[in-house]
Amino acid sequence: MAARPARLPGATALLHSARALCGRLSVRDASRRHAAHLQPARHWCSGAHRRKVAAASGGAAAGSVLFISPVWPERSSSAAGVRTSDLVASFQERGWAAAFASSSSLNDHTAALAAAGVATRQLPPNREAELESVLAEAQPTAVVFDRFYAEEAFSFRVRELAPSALRILDMQDFHALRAARQRAAEAGAPAADVLSAGPDASSPECLRELAAIHRSDLTLVCSPVELRLLAGHYGVPASKLVLAPFFAPPSPFDPAAASTAAGAEAAAAAPEAVPAPPFEQRKHFLMIGNWRHPPNLDSARWACSEVWPALRQSLPPEHRDAELHLYGAYAAGAAQQLHKPKAGVHLKGFAPSLDIMLQYRVLLAPLRYGAGLKGKVVDSWWHGLPVVTTPVGAEGMTADDAAAEDVAAAVAGQAASLAAARLGPDRAAEGYIWQQGRQQAAAEQQQQQQQQTQQEDWGGLCGGTTAGGIAGAAALLYSDASLWQACQQRGFELLRLLYGRERNLGRVHAAVAAAQQQLEERRRQDFTGSMLWQQQLRATEYFSRWIELKETAAAAQQAQQQ
Repeated sequence: MAARPARLPGATALLHSARALCGRLSVRDASRRHAAHLQPARHWCSGAHRRKVAAASGGAAAGSVLFISPVWPERSSSAAGVRTSDLVASFQERGWAAAFASSSSLNDHTAALAAAGVATRQLPPNREAELESVLAEAQPTAVVFDRFYAEEAFSFRVRELAPSALRILDMQDFHALRAARQRAAEAGAPAADVLSAGPDASSPECLRELAAIHRSDLTLVCSPVELRLLAGHYGVPASKLVLAPFFAPPSPFDPAAASTAAGAEAAAAAPEAVPAPPFEQRKHFLMIGNWRHPPNLDSARWACSEVWPALRQSLPPEHRDAELHLYGAYAAGAAQQLHKPKAGVHLKGFAPSLDIMLQYRVLLAPLRYGAGLKGKVVDSWWHGLPVVTTPVGAEGMTADDAAAEDVAAAVAGQAASLAAARLGPDRAAEGYIWQQGRQQAAAEQQQQQQQQTQQEDWGGLCGGTTAGGIAGAAALLYSDASLWQACQQRGFELLRLLYGRERNLGRVHAAVAAAQQQLEERRRQDFTGSMLWQQQLRATEYFSRWIELKETAAAAQQAQQQ
C-alpha cells in the first residue's frame, strides 16, 4: 500500500483534536469504530458470483471491475441507467467479476443488480474504512467512477488503497457543457448561440470535470461531439478518451436487422415481437423522459405552453383530434401542472414499458439545451418511431458521427502537423502538439458538425429552433405517410450505424485492455494527471478527510457519553 501523503498543517491540528476525543485512536482505527457503530446495510454477494464466473471461464475470472456511483442504475427511469447497466453486463459477459457500490440507499434497483449476479454494497462517502472493506472484497483490477463527482469523492482513496487498479471515469455527458447551455437558454439566447455555448477556463464546474478526466487513466465519452471538444478544444490526450455511446441490440422491428445473425438472435429471444405497427395504426404525439432532468422538464414546459398550441393549429382538420401524451419517471411537482386534458395534453406518469412507443406516430422532443446523447431518440428509433427535435436533440446522432471514434486521433494528427510546421519536428515531438493548432482544428470541425444536420438523412425532422418551426415539422411528419415511412427507415439505419451493441462495447473493452497493458508507462508519461495529484491541487480530498475526522470525532464523543 502506498504511503499516506503528508497532511496540510490544518488537517494535522484537526487530527490531534480527533485523537484526543477518540482516546488516542489512529484515523484508520477511528474510522473503523465509526463504521461498526453505524452498521450500514449491505447486500454483498461477490463470492458466489466470482466462483460462477471462474467456472465459466475455465477456472479464473478475466478481471474484477468495481463501479462506484452516487445512484443505483435505473433501467426503467433514465438512459444513463440503461447505459450503465449495459456496461456492467458487458464486463460480466467477458468473464469479469462485477461489483457495484453506491452512496444511495438500497432499493429495487440494487436487487435487480444482485439478481444479475453483481455484487452490491452501500458505500457512504467520506468513510475510508468502508471503501477499504469494499476494495478488499472486490479486489478490482478496474474501478469505474460513474460521473465526475464520484471520481472526486472516491478516486483518491482508490489510488491509495488499490494503486494498481485501472481508474476509469464514465462521464455520462459533459456536465459543464450542459450547464453552460442551460445558462444561455435561460438568458434568452438564440438557439444557435445556445448550441455553440460552452464553458471556458473561468468555469469552476468545467475545471472540476476536466481535472477528473486528467486524474483518470481512461474516460468513457458518450457523445462524439463531446469527444471532439475534449480532444481538440480542451486538450485532453486522445489516448485517455474512448467513445462509449449507447449499446443497442438489433431491433426486432427493423427488417434489415432481422436478416443479420445478431438480429435473428434478438428476434428469437423475443418471439412475441411483431412487425412495428404501420403509419395508419399509430396515433398521437409522445413525450418521454425523466422529469427530474432539467432539460426534459424545460422541454415539456415549452412544448405545452408554446409548441403544442401552434402544433394543433398546424395539423390538417382530419388530424386535430391528436393528443400529446407525457410519460416519465418522477412526474411530481412542476410536471403535474402540465396535465391539461381540455387542451389535449395528458400526463400519463411512469411508462410501464417502452413498448408504448409502438402505438404513437411521432416522438416530440423540443429540447432547448442539453448535452450527451438522447436516449429517448435511440429508444424511439428502436421501436420504429420517427422523432421531431431540435439541433440540440439531434447533436452527435447523425450519419456524420458514425466514424467519430477516429476523430480524436484525427484532431491530434492535425494539431501535430501544425505544430511540426511551426516549431519543427523535434519540438513538436516534445509535447507541443496540444499547445499549437488544436483549438483551430477542433473549432472548424465543430462548426462543420453543427452546420451539417441534414434532415433528409435523419430519423425524423431536427432543424426546428422556434416553437412555430418545431410545430410545423411535427404537423408535417404526423400527416405525411411517405415522409413518415422514410424517416422510420432512416432511424433504423442510424440505429445500426451508430449504436450497434457489439461494435460499441468492443471498442470500449479494447480501450480498457490497452490501458491495462500500458498502465505503468501511461502513468509515467501523464504529466498533467500527475500534477493534479499534488497536494496543493487536492482540495476535494482534504475536504473529505476533514469531514470524516469531524464526524468520526463526534461519533466517538457521543459513544463515550452513552
